[in-house]
Amino acid sequence: MSVVYSSSAPQLYVQKERINALIHRGEKTGQLVLSSVTCIHAVKIDRIKPRLLETRVHLFKNKVIISGTIQKEIFFVDPENHVRYRNEKLPFSLVVDFPGLEPDGKLEVQTHLLDAKVDYVLHPARFCLPGSLRQIVVAHILVVVAEKRQLEIVTKVDQFPRTLSAPPLYRTKSCFS
Repeated sequence: MSVVYSSSAPQLYVQKERINALIHRGEKTGQLVLSSVTCIHAVKIDRIKPRLLETRVHLFKNKVIISGTIQKEIFFVDPENHVRYRNEKLPFSLVVDFPGLEPDGKLEVQTHLLDAKVDYVLHPARFCLPGSLRQIVVAHILVVVAEKRQLEIVTKVDQFPRTLSAPPLYRTKSCFS
C-alpha cells in the first residue's frame, strides 16, 4: 500500500499489484505455397482439408522464421467405389519480415493459420495403375510478436479521512407508546 499526497484533496491510499502482461509489438501475415505429388489409388477426390500441426519460431534481426508441418487430410473414392481417407504431412519453412525487430529473450511469437486452400489435379487410377494427385497448398499464417513485461496496476483506492455523505440516522424509542 502506498500513499499519494495532494494539496487539494485528502490523502489517497493506493494498493498496487504487479502482473505479467504481453505487450503487442506487431503482427504480419506471411503467405506459404507448397506443392506435392502423391501416388494414390483414387478415381475421385472428395475433399482435402489442410491444417497447421506444429511450428517452431526463430527470431533474427528484422525477420521471423517459422518452420513446421502442415497436415492434409485427403478423402477420396477408390476404384471399388469405397470412400477412403489418407493423411499427409508436408514440412515447410516461412520467412516473415518484421522491420525494427531485435531478438530478445522477452519476446513471444504466436502463429495462427488464417486460411489454407488446396488446388489439385487428379490423374485417376486405371486398371492396375495407381493415380497421381498433384496438389498446391496456399496458406496465410498470422505472426504476432509480443513482449513480456511486468506491469504495476492499481487494485484498490481508499481515501483518508473517510467522510460520510449524510449524517447518521438515530432511532430513538418513544416513551409515549
